Amino acid sequence: SVSGVYLGSGGVVRARSVVITTGTFLRGEIVMGLETRPAGRRGDAPAIKLAQTLERLDFRLGRLKTGTPPRLDGRTIDYSSLIEQPSDDPPTPFSFLNLLTGPKDVGRVLCHMTRTSEATQRLVLDNMHLNSHALQEEVNGPRYCPSLESKLLRFKGRTHLVWLEPEGLLSDLVYPNGISCTLPPDLQQQMVNSIPGLEHAKMVHPGYGVAYDHVDPRELKPSLETHKVAGLFLAGQINGTTGYEEAAAQGIMAGINAVLHTRGDAPFIIDRASGYIGVLIDDLTTLGVSEPYRMFTSRAEYRLLLRPDNADTRLTRKGYDIGCVSEERMRLAADMEVNICKGLHVLKGVKLRHPVWKTKLGLPCSEKDRGDLKTCLYVYSTHTCTHTLAHAHTHTH
Repeated sequence: SVSGVYLGSGGVVRARSVVITTGTFLRGEIVMGLETRPAGRRGDAPAIKLAQTLERLDFRLGRLKTGTPPRLDGRTIDYSSLIEQPSDDPPTPFSFLNLLTGPKDVGRVLCHMTRTSEATQRLVLDNMHLNSHALQEEVNGPRYCPSLESKLLRFKGRTHLVWLEPEGLLSDLVYPNGISCTLPPDLQQQMVNSIPGLEHAKMVHPGYGVAYDHVDPRELKPSLETHKVAGLFLAGQINGTTGYEEAAAQGIMAGINAVLHTRGDAPFIIDRASGYIGVLIDDLTTLGVSEPYRMFTSRAEYRLLLRPDNADTRLTRKGYDIGCVSEERMRLAADMEVNICKGLHVLKGVKLRHPVWKTKLGLPCSEKDRGDLKTCLYVYSTHTCTHTLAHAHTHTH
């Protein structure tokens, strides 16, 4: 079982639970062109000894790869010919608790869309011999956000979308989403300048590839604790996933269960029917990975039930029971559930014959329509004209 962590400085941190979240640092190597050097990301050293420790503990390790695009100086981009992509207006918050009481224009900046060109394809494909990362077929990269090289090899003769995303309100850096590549830096600059709107853009940092170790996630329990070492939890790319949300989901679950383990309490498990976190962890711990795993609605057999609009009714009580949700948030969720029950009661109580409902909704009636009484709830669940239905409902008495 875990008793603590040895630090690189020689110090020791005692702990009954430890969470490892190495990202791409576990024996990481970054690649630009034919140059490979040890690093977890640009400017940071890899975690070599940690990988060796996991090997000594007989964990099954694999190798995956990913990449990142060059960063651009936004002041050198010609946006005049590019397609604007404004923020949502009004913006839709992630949480029902967000009342959007502040000025709505704060924190909203434009993204822009451009596309690769024939010159982009020609430059990349003509220089594949200088690109060891892209040719490294024995190591799998992310299928659903492929490198520019992968897209041009697989879909020749096409142009590809590039989204120019500002990295912050106070930063001139722009993230060109869609051109992750590992060409030598001088060729990356030429590649950037081959894209409309970026003819004079200056590259601040080149893109690069990263190859890194991961642990076979079948080594884990559904709590993300390892089978081999009690009190040791793994989360994020070390488990073979890719993506910010996937990492965050594992991070919160591993953190919660590390605390529960320290307390001697039972682990907190979300099953496949209760949340996408449950689908993610169940897939990882039972099926393993052969490529960086990303979460999709299509992976969930209960996807019609796992919706943003009912996330709080599915999960708030569970979070409250383990101490992760405040009293105020629990009260708001409970009040909402009461209001939903009241609304359902009203909808069940309003009854009209089916042809009458159709007439009020402006829908065509047929001889097959029977005169059975139908509740408003039934009509809501079988017709999509909810706005019209709400109007009809107000005129039923």
